[in-house]
Amino acid sequence: MDPLFVVLAAGVTAPLLSLVTRKVVPGVVFEIGLGIVIGPAVLALSSATGSVQSVADVGLSFLMFLAGLEVNLRTMRGEALRRSGGSWLVSVALASIVGVVVALAGGGDAARFVAIALTTTALGTLLPILREERVVGTPLGERTLAVGTIGEFGPIVLVALLLSGRNPVAVLAELAIFAVVVVTGLWAANHLRVPWLRRSVTQGMHSTSQLPVRVAVLAVAFFVLLADDLGIDALMGAFAAGLVVRTATALDMAEDDQLMLDRKLTAVGFGVFIPIFFVTSGMKMDVASMIEHPTSLLLIPGFVVAALLVRGIPTWWAYRRSVSPPDARSLALLSAAALPLVVVITEQGVAAKALPPEVAAAMVAGGLLSVLVLPLLALRGRARAEDPGTDATAQVATPAA
Repeated sequence: MDPLFVVLAAGVTAPLLSLVTRKVVPGVVFEIGLGIVIGPAVLALSSATGSVQSVADVGLSFLMFLAGLEVNLRTMRGEALRRSGGSWLVSVALASIVGVVVALAGGGDAARFVAIALTTTALGTLLPILREERVVGTPLGERTLAVGTIGEFGPIVLVALLLSGRNPVAVLAELAIFAVVVVTGLWAANHLRVPWLRRSVTQGMHSTSQLPVRVAVLAVAFFVLLADDLGIDALMGAFAAGLVVRTATALDMAEDDQLMLDRKLTAVGFGVFIPIFFVTSGMKMDVASMIEHPTSLLLIPGFVVAALLVRGIPTWWAYRRSVSPPDARSLALLSAAALPLVVVITEQGVAAKALPPEVAAAMVAGGLLSVLVLPLLALRGRARAEDPGTDATAQVATPAA
C-alpha cells in the first residue's frame, strides 16, 4: 500500500477509537500510537519520508497557525501578559536548573534540549480538547490561551537562539527583521482598507472560490517561507500568520463570516494535515531503543513530573489570587501539557547527536502522557468544583496588586 494512504487511514481510525473511549483518550494519543504501529518499529507499513514528511510539515505549520489564530492581541496585554509572561520566565529559570542537573549528570549537550522542552505548552494540541469541553471563550479558556501563547512562542525563540548552532547576534538580527515584517502586517491588517477587496473576500466565503481560505493559506506559506529564509524556525512564521489573519478578519468580517472561516480553516487543519503530523511523529519514535534501554522508560513519568514543577507551579503561583482555586489548579495542569514542540525539539536533538534516541523517544512519550492525563485532570477537577451549583467565577478573589 502507498505509505501516505496508510497514514491517512490511521488518521481516520484515531478519532473512531477516541469515540469508543467516549473521548476520555484524546484522538492525538491514538494518532501517535497508530503511528508507532504502522511505522518501522512494528509493522513497517509506512515511513516518515518523501511525500509523507512533506505533508506532515504542512500539518505542523497548520497546527501553529491555528494556535496563532486563536490569540486576540487586544487581550494579550496588561494583567494577562504580566502573569503569563512572568510565570514563563520563572519556568525558564527552573528549566535552566534542570538543565544544569542534567549536564552535571553527564548529559552534556542534551541539557539545552531537555530544558527548552520543559518550557513549552501544547496550545495547539489543547485547543480541540478545550473546544469540545466548551472551555474556549470562558475566563479559564482566555487565561489558558494567554499562558499557552507564551508557552508556544517563547520556546520557539529559545530554539532559534540556543539550538540553531548559529551566532546569537545574527539570529537576533534576523528575529528583528522578522518582527518588523510581522508588525507591518499587523498594522496593515488594522489600518489599510480596500473596499472592493474586502467585498470580494467576503463574497468568496460563500462561493466555490473560497477566497478567504486561500488568502489564509497564502499567508501561512508567506510567513513560513520568510521565517525559513531568515534562518528562523518555520513554526514562528506559522504562528505569526495566525496573528495577522486573526487581526484582519476581526476588523473586516462580520462575526458570522468570521466564525464560518474559523470552522473551515479548522476543518482543513484538523481534518487533513494535522493528523498526518501526529501520525508521523509516532512513526519516528524509536521504541526499540527504549526497549533496549529499559531505564529510559523512567524518563516518561519523570518528564511529566518535571513539566509540572517547571510549568505548572509558576502558573499556579501567578494566577492563585486572580482566579478561583479550581481554575488556578486547572491552569497549572493545562500549562504543563506539552507535545508538538517536544517532538520538534527532540528531533533536532537527535539530528545534532546531542540526544540519544531512547531519551528523545521517552521525552515524546512523556509529552504524550502529559496531553493524555493533565487536561483530563484539569477539566474534571473544574467540573467537580462547579457541579454543586456554585459558580466558580463568583469565588474569584480580588486580583493581586
